[in-house]
Amino acid sequence: MDPTPIGTVEWNQASQILRFFFTTLLFIIGFAGNLLLAHAFLPSLVGTGHLPKTVMNVRPVLYVLSISCLGVAAYLFFRMVELRGLFGTVYPTRWWM
Repeated sequence: MDPTPIGTVEWNQASQILRFFFTTLLFIIGFAGNLLLAHAFLPSLVGTGHLPKTVMNVRPVLYVLSISCLGVAAYLFFRMVELRGLFGTVYPTRWWM
């Protein structure tokens, strides 16, 4: 069950996996923040009179931005999953599944 030595190629794949992971995390936070702003905060602030009603015109843009962030996050997640072969290279005995 000893891992094989990690070379330059494996380190490159590991750094790609980590980049995809943290970028996916940022896009998921962008998705949630835009959706929360468009669906909860803006209607509440307009309803209480803290913001003018013209601010509600921004909601469709925030929804589109939120959906696009979710799409990019899904793409990055599936790119990260494609690189999972690294674990089979480092640990050839498949103890993690």
